[in-house]
Amino acid sequence: MEILSTGEKIKRARIYKGLTLKEICDNKISVSKMSCIENDKIKPELWILEFISHKLGVAAEYLEQDVRAQLIKNIEILENNKNDSKYEDKLLYNLGFAEKYKYYDLAFKIMHMLFNYYINNEKKEKLQANNSKYYEFFQKCCVEENRVIYYNDIARYLFCLEEYLQAANYFNNVRKTTKNSKDYTLLAKSTFNEAACYLNIENYERAYEIAVRLEELICYLAGDEMRAEAYLMLAMLSLRLDKGRFKEFEEKSYELFGDNLERKAYAIYNYSVAMYQVGLKEGAVEYTCKALECHPHDNKERYIRFAIFAIDALIEYGELDEAQRTCDTTLNYAIAIDDIKYIERAYYFKALIMEKQNNLISSEMYMNLSLDALVKFGNKQEIYKRYMDMGHMYHKLGYISESLKYFTLALSLEKKI
Repeated sequence: MEILSTGEKIKRARIYKGLTLKEICDNKISVSKMSCIENDKIKPELWILEFISHKLGVAAEYLEQDVRAQLIKNIEILENNKNDSKYEDKLLYNLGFAEKYKYYDLAFKIMHMLFNYYINNEKKEKLQANNSKYYEFFQKCCVEENRVIYYNDIARYLFCLEEYLQAANYFNNVRKTTKNSKDYTLLAKSTFNEAACYLNIENYERAYEIAVRLEELICYLAGDEMRAEAYLMLAMLSLRLDKGRFKEFEEKSYELFGDNLERKAYAIYNYSVAMYQVGLKEGAVEYTCKALECHPHDNKERYIRFAIFAIDALIEYGELDEAQRTCDTTLNYAIAIDDIKYIERAYYFKALIMEKQNNLISSEMYMNLSLDALVKFGNKQEIYKRYMDMGHMYHKLGYISESLKYFTLALSLEKKI
């Protein structure tokens, strides 16, 4: 993927052949002109390229291919090899040449690829570092097609930074532009994303107002899972706003999730959270248990990650027996895969459950087991919070000296945070 100008190609081939400038000029070309060609000060005529290619034993087409042509070819290669381990480095290498030679249309295209790579891999610092440069390239080749690409990329970038209101404005611009161009695929995607922005800032009325437009566009979303996500969003918003269409959208989401039981389990869990938040506690408990039944157990780590959400919710709902059963399964799986972070979390949940069941002695034991694990990997903030939990726990138990010990440890650690 190395990029060489015509002059650099001639110079490199000449040196490799062990020839001087005078020898390749052969009284046909002046030495001074050939020097200027090699240093890219002037562009060679076609007859010179053909003459030099014969002298050096290389193809004239190779010498004729300039930096721009090489960049276009490299961009095409990279577009089809996004999993290349050197993908980022190769993009940056080509971007340097595009900027150096002022090919701003190509620089914009490369930056678009780079931005999407950073967004998909959540490289927030690199996104921020390249934001102003991307805007510069956009300004220097501002055509309507690039405007939509740029707005969509910036919207996704702001969404990644959790700047949801600003992201919504950019997605709205994309939506308006694509509506006129009749690019229904991008229109559907930007509509979904704009609604998701308002959902994240809990402006449910505005989110629903935008999301209902997806009904006519869902067929343009890529793949059944994405379409299922659209119905999931509509179902949750309908439930929160009491629009009376929850069951309709819920069933459509399940149909599209199909055999993807893991994703279906997360959808059911999301419905349970929405139910709890609108005061439907019985439904929330039922759906949380249903989600746990749905989630596959074949991959223990993935099950544990899901179960942690569910256990936390069940404790909050006061469903301690179900929380206890799920926690025991989670702890057994965590021990089986020998993951100390998951073991710690299971011990901590067991301590909380025992405390709420007024079994303070068992709660103390599991809280200590949890702390022993946490100090091996936790950061100062996490350990500080756990010391405070321990202090409050021992105060409840009436062990004043132990309580003071942990509060003192917490205060000492707080100074270092």
